[in-house]
Amino acid sequence: MDKLTNRFVRRVSVAAVQGALATMITFPAAYAADPTVEELTTPKSTIEVGAGAVNKDSYKFGEYNGLQKKGGYFIGDLDLRGGDPFDSGGTYQWRVTGTDLGLDSRSLGFDVGKQGTFRIKYSYDELRRNYSDSYQTFYAGAGGSVLTIPAFAGTPAANRLSSTTTVNGALSNWGNIQSPYATAACAATGGVPTAACAGPGYLLPAAMHNFNVDSMRKKHNVEIIEELSNEWQLRASVRHEERDGTKLTGVAFGGPARGVLVPEPLNSTTDQFRTSLNYVQPGAHFTIGYTGSIFKNSTNEWTVENPFAGNLLNAAFNNSAHLSGAPDNQMHQLSVSGGYQFAPATKLVVSANYQRMTQNKNFLNDLPSAWVLPETSAHAKVINTSLNAVLTTRPFKDFAVTAQYKFEDRDNKTPSLNFFVLGGDAAGTTNLFTNRPLNFRTQQFSLDGNYTLGRRQFLKLGYEWKEIKRSVTAEPPPPAEEETPFRSEKTTENTLRAEYSNNLSQFVTGRISYAYSERRASEYEENVLLPVPAVAPFPAADPMLPGFRQFFLADRNRDRVRGGLNFQVSESLSLQTGIEYNRDRYPNSQYGLQSSKSSAFNLDLAFNASEDLSFNAFYVLEDKKSERRSLVIGRGSTTTILDAPASRNPCTGYFAATGHLPSDEGTDVCRQWSENQADRVNTLGVGFKMQGLVSKAFDLDANLSYSRAVTPIGVSGGAYFGNGSNAAAPAFNNIYVAAESFPDITSEVIELRLKGTYAIDKTSSIGVHYLYRRLKSSDWQYDAYANAALGVLAIPVFPGTNMTAPNYDVQAIGVTYIYRFR
Repeated sequence: MDKLTNRFVRRVSVAAVQGALATMITFPAAYAADPTVEELTTPKSTIEVGAGAVNKDSYKFGEYNGLQKKGGYFIGDLDLRGGDPFDSGGTYQWRVTGTDLGLDSRSLGFDVGKQGTFRIKYSYDELRRNYSDSYQTFYAGAGGSVLTIPAFAGTPAANRLSSTTTVNGALSNWGNIQSPYATAACAATGGVPTAACAGPGYLLPAAMHNFNVDSMRKKHNVEIIEELSNEWQLRASVRHEERDGTKLTGVAFGGPARGVLVPEPLNSTTDQFRTSLNYVQPGAHFTIGYTGSIFKNSTNEWTVENPFAGNLLNAAFNNSAHLSGAPDNQMHQLSVSGGYQFAPATKLVVSANYQRMTQNKNFLNDLPSAWVLPETSAHAKVINTSLNAVLTTRPFKDFAVTAQYKFEDRDNKTPSLNFFVLGGDAAGTTNLFTNRPLNFRTQQFSLDGNYTLGRRQFLKLGYEWKEIKRSVTAEPPPPAEEETPFRSEKTTENTLRAEYSNNLSQFVTGRISYAYSERRASEYEENVLLPVPAVAPFPAADPMLPGFRQFFLADRNRDRVRGGLNFQVSESLSLQTGIEYNRDRYPNSQYGLQSSKSSAFNLDLAFNASEDLSFNAFYVLEDKKSERRSLVIGRGSTTTILDAPASRNPCTGYFAATGHLPSDEGTDVCRQWSENQADRVNTLGVGFKMQGLVSKAFDLDANLSYSRAVTPIGVSGGAYFGNGSNAAAPAFNNIYVAAESFPDITSEVIELRLKGTYAIDKTSSIGVHYLYRRLKSSDWQYDAYANAALGVLAIPVFPGTNMTAPNYDVQAIGVTYIYRFR
């Protein structure tokens, strides 16, 4: 029945469009004449009003365009202009604009000014972000700052067992939310769980309910420009932005082992201030400016009740996770820039900035008494300074040189403090955590020469040097003082590039460029396998993998190729093509990111069949690939004993007593695994524009596009997993499990847009708009829940949300009246 209904709605929408188009074409134009001088010199004002309709509800279709609801909506657009006539010699002009006035994506603004004297601009716009209308949660209070689980009132935290040593404990195990029964007696009945036998597997699904996740951003902007003289100009602007609604945030309980995805409340404002004084005269310019930003967040503390059990609970936190929204902060920046032309072919442009960022919001108050916080807030402060200088000169007629130097310094002046806390708001003994402010200093120099080889041929050669130094404001306390958050404190990158362009003729032009760069890290600290790690400050130090290098610091070789050809086949036909290829390799990384590649190809075609008919088409191919390698090593403890290498058939399992690890675990090839991920996107589009169709009064624009994206994720290798048995050899209690590749993530989008305009007379016309879009996608990260018999409980430690990979098939139509006047 639903399919028949959908077909009917679609046919009605299509019929309405066809009828509107047919009506426009049938009635002859009341006005068709050549444009007059007045039309060419005096801008027109336009008002467009009408109504539209959407045939289905879809948050994803209306994610940013305001068309998320089925039914009608108001269409309103305006462009009003006035002021002194162009031929009167006056320079006073004003303009009022508005778009999408009937939708949540509306904008409105005005612009008034007198050329050479002043200009005032104001704009207001809204942007609604519709994230999901299928999200479900078992929490009460969603959208607010206190999320509770009242449906479990009959199962207080003290009764949420996490032990599996007894039958009742296993059946009511709140460490595994799939458990449906509360006692063995309930399970023995063999029936469906009831309220009297309320285990988590029964209570959670029954408590699920819908909650729409969305947010609204509203922005006001005012700008004033005052021309003080022919050389001096003053500019000032203020922007106020408000954000309200919810977004989805992951909350972990007792660390990363268990968690939920819940709506985080949003309620913040951002105010930005800009002012500058500009001086311009022939051969020189100078600007001094100030930029400020003040962010305030009304979402201070929000809590999420813990649905799990055991040591994940913390009575001192009322068995809830306590979170804070983004902290209030400020940014103030002073900037200066200027340029001077020393000679007709030599010019220097320099800019510098000083930026101060602070964050001093108080920490949460209701913390456990065992926690020790040395200060009430972070007293965070970062000073950023930067300098950019560009010198251009042409020492010879056919040779030009550009030299550029950049300097950036991030000086983190936040104090380093010792905190005694525990992660995940769980119960347990506090650990020492020391924040370590990080600093970055970047220098970059480039030199480019552009040489004219001959008629319509150019060669450009360039060199670039870049250095990044990283440092820490304070070292950690013993026993980890030798550790650093940076495996390398300095990286240096050198790049050589060349570009050749040739205007083969007035009809064919082309270019190709190649760049090669090498980044090297100085004295990279290799990881050392520690099978028996000492007690370390929080977070605990797990064994590190030798041969693993962080990709943003690791040695890297990069190749980049770009090219393009433009063909002007005739006065009416043109063709453009472009290619891009990038490859990164990490030659000294045994594990971690090994390589990444990306390529792109585009083809654009434009054909003007006549003054009234034109066509266009395009095709884009994007392909990205990356490869990672790693090795699974066991987590040791202070009692770990290293055994001799396990005697096993390759990758078939082995036996190890409790607390024992094989001595070859850091080199065992059976523990190696690799992952290859790709993103392939094909996009094709065609369109045409027809003017003066049939009766010289009807114009039609049509655009059709198709896009398909595929993300294959291939995994090879495997790892060992304990089966919980302590039986003596030769039994295998460490079983080898081979890795399996993930299902492809896919998305397919088809979109058709039609826009028709029928001129009734000089001032009036009728417009019709039609939009059809279909999205079909598949994503195992969502669909793992949807395709499982247990639904939202498909994963034992992460309750699902009922959301699936988005799919929709939606149409929207609108009919408007357009009035143009002077």
